Amino acid sequence: KHSARTIPGLRLTSKIWLGCCMLRCDRKMELCNRGDSVVSAQRKFNQALPLLERAAAIFDRTLEPNHPHRKQTSDALQRLRELAAMPQTGATTIATASRRYDILLPGTRVVLQRLEARPELNRQRGFVKKFLDNKHRYEVQLDTKDAKPVSVSPQNLLQLSEDVAVLHRDSPLAGTITDSRIDDDSTIRFALRVAGRENLIWATESELRLPPGTVVTLVGLTSNPTLNGSRATIDSWDSSAGRYVVSVSAKKKVKLKAANVTVIL
Repeated sequence: KHSARTIPGLRLTSKIWLGCCMLRCDRKMELCNRGDSVVSAQRKFNQALPLLERAAAIFDRTLEPNHPHRKQTSDALQRLRELAAMPQTGATTIATASRRYDILLPGTRVVLQRLEARPELNRQRGFVKKFLDNKHRYEVQLDTKDAKPVSVSPQNLLQLSEDVAVLHRDSPLAGTITDSRIDDDSTIRFALRVAGRENLIWATESELRLPPGTVVTLVGLTSNPTLNGSRATIDSWDSSAGRYVVSVSAKKKVKLKAANVTVIL
């Protein structure tokens, strides 16, 4: 209440936080196909950023260090800063990006991994700013304060996919991919953060059901081997056929077994 009196309109911050969540959900529903909506949302978030920065400053002065409002404000502020830093070159650019199914779209959350030249960046998180066609690399903005964008190869990025279902468990679970590792037997396992659980859940790719919008690499195809190594975007899971429906291009969709797609780029 004190902060609301100090900053007129601070109560709108709850709507700002809701807006952040809505944008994340809308992205999973391919809101990028309506570029005008994305550009408009980014403009509003840029307008909201100064307000939330002022709110965070007041909370830092008036609330206890462990007060939940401080963490909520900090998390929302970080998300808004990410959105403000995303490319804003207009609806045409975003719409063009949305027609590509072989790349991670701007705004995709990622974690850096298996970097040899700059190992200090491993496990750092950020979001994709753009794909550099001429270099076949991604420009990634890290979450670290004052960090400059870095150029990263696709194989050194892991998508922080949300709503990933974990199969073959006593009860159905869904979480967010946060990390991966390679075991001694060369098995790749993924770490998932599940709400309400303190510890991470580690699972192989065969135990996961990847959500729509995930960019995958096609592997092990014998009927159409020319697609091996290609990247595509998951549209849905066809439970009756037991296959993913993936878009290779705007005009080409294929149904593939789970064994024929991998989230490793």
